[in-house]
Order: sequence, then structure tokens, then C-alpha cells
Amino acid sequence: MPTNTGVIVKQTTSTTIPLKAQLEIAVVGTCTTGTLAASTPTRIRTADEATAILGSGGATDTLPQAVALLQRYGCGNLVVIKGATADEAGVLAAIPLLANSITQLGVAPQVVVCPSFNSVDIVAGLKALVDNIRAIALVNFTAATSVTDALTARDADDGVGIKDNRIVACFPHLKNTDDPTKLEEVSLHLAGILANLGNYGQSPLNQSLRGVNGTDVAMSLSYSSETSDNEKLNDVGVLTVNRDFDGEYVVWGGRNSSYSEGLTDVLTFINAVRARDEITRLVEMRLATLAFGSHKFLSQESNLATASLLRESFINCLAEEASKGAIKSGYQVVFNESLSNFDAGILDYAIEFAPWLPIELIRATVKISIKVGG
Repeated sequence: MPTNTGVIVKQTTSTTIPLKAQLEIAVVGTCTTGTLAASTPTRIRTADEATAILGSGGATDTLPQAVALLQRYGCGNLVVIKGATADEAGVLAAIPLLANSITQLGVAPQVVVCPSFNSVDIVAGLKALVDNIRAIALVNFTAATSVTDALTARDADDGVGIKDNRIVACFPHLKNTDDPTKLEEVSLHLAGILANLGNYGQSPLNQSLRGVNGTDVAMSLSYSSETSDNEKLNDVGVLTVNRDFDGEYVVWGGRNSSYSEGLTDVLTFINAVRARDEITRLVEMRLATLAFGSHKFLSQESNLATASLLRESFINCLAEEASKGAIKSGYQVVFNESLSNFDAGILDYAIEFAPWLPIELIRATVKISIKVGG
């Protein structure tokens, strides 16, 4: 007769575990099953919605697999879109339509991925989109690309090799733990990792990858060797992978594709660009509520007082973000009186703050120029 000891746990419900990661991620791709309408940004927040909207996916469909991978990371704020045709032409036509998600869904994508598609035209389309909506795009080298070919492609400055601070080039593909024949893009894993960071100012460097146990091409990986493949890729601005001391795969690199070895520009860091975008968005929100009042006061004698009031509002905004750990303390807001024109209703400010960088010996400052009115 069996004897039970300890605590017996019984499953009494099939309730889906909530997807709590709320970073706005947009996925462009193909899907021939489910109910997803072509050329229409559509929001997916749960696993059940993914099943209903995308179905099980056809053999070459990219959206169902991509969404499933992102939901592995708990992503619950996804926007998907497919083109009128299930090919590159359809995907290319769908990319700019993601801008409509802001008005149609009230969602402003901050990260855009286009799995399996990475031609020169696709990357150019992604760049035009992310420049427009103030986001970053993650692109991946094609499966089976060698390290040598990836390094060579970076010199071309087009396609996945493009040098741009809103484009993040990723390499290689990863083998799924449950099915090693199933390959997954590092770009999708990076999107999931970004969604799980504590804040937008944190670097993804050395963050753990979920559900993978190998790379699709042979790579030498090291934390210390300058000649290892992962270090060579990182030196030219390609985000790649490494293995930690427990043998787990982690992200290696926190740079976007504008980086080249030795470059010190803070905006070569993924999180610096994201921090700049988020602070800009918060400043714009404050201007939307305060600028009208400022213009009203500008017609009175207290012009400088009004300018100081708006400066204090910006400082409070940065203080709130610093308290969350999104940026470092030591931020500043300078009112440029010499560049302002009270009579014309123009106020000029310089905002400076520092994101958290992988190497904290360096203090890199992001600068934003704000002009109100005019």
C-alpha cells in the first residue's frame, strides 16, 4: 500500500498563467490560419487570443511561432500584422501600416521584429518605420550564416549590416531545447528579454535566454578572449550570445548596429536610445498639459518665472524616472535664456541624463534639446 508523505499538490484549474511583460512589441510576418485580417494591426495579450487570431500556422508562417516564443517570455502586449500576400512583398507592404496601431489600438510599438525576413528592402522599411514612430527594430542574420560571413556583411552597411542606432543586428539562430531541429532567432529572444528588464534604461547584456541549448552554427564563446567569435561580433555591433559559468546561454552585447569597435557615442547602446525615446515621450506628455498654460503666462510679466516652472516640471519628470531606477541620478535641465524668445513664445531647454551602461566606469550622458513654442 503506497504511503504519501509531505505535501500533495493537485491541479484543479487550467487557468492560463498571466502574461505580465507589457513592453509594446510589434511583429510583422505571415499567417495563413486563424482570423487575422491582412494589413490591420491587431493586438494579442493572451495565449488564447494568439490561438484564435493566428491559429496553428502553416508550414512557412512566421507569426504563430514568433508570438509563441515571445509569450514564453511572458509578453502580453503584442501587436501583429500581416500583408495581403504571404511573402516578402506582403510583409514589406505591411511594415509601414504598423504606424496605424497608435491611432487604431492606442499602442505605440517600442520594439519591432520581422522574423525570417531581412533583405535590404525589409531593413530599409523597418528603419523608415522606427524613425517615424520612435522605436527600435531587431533584425537577424539568416540561419546557417557563418561567423565570418556575418562579420563581412557588417562592412556592406546595408540589410542586416546597416549601421543605425535604431536597428539592432542579431546573430545567430538558436536551437530549441525541446526540439533542436527547430531554430529560433536571437532577435525574438532579445525582444522577450527587453520586455522583462526592470526598466528601459537597463542593458540586456548577460541576460538569460529561455528554452535554448545551442547555436545553429559552430561558435567559440568566451567571457575573456578577444579572439572568440562572440567578442568579434560584439566588437562590430552585432548582438550575439555567450555561455555563462553554469552553461546557460545569455545575451552578449548591448549595442545597436551603429557601433564599431572603440566608438564612445552613448547612443550606440540599445538602452540609451530607448531611454532617450521614453524621456522624450514623457516630456511631450508634460508639454501637452503645461505648454498651454505656459503660453498663457508668457503674455504676462512673469516670463522667466514661467520658464522656471516648466524647467522644474522637467526635473520632476527625471526625478520620478531616477527613483524607478530607469536612469541614473545626476540629471539636469538647463533653460537656455539666450536661445529663447519670450515675445515669440519660444522657450529652449537642454535635458541631460545617464542610462545604466554595462561598464559603469564610464558615465555617458544622453542630451535632448527641447524647444517649446515657435
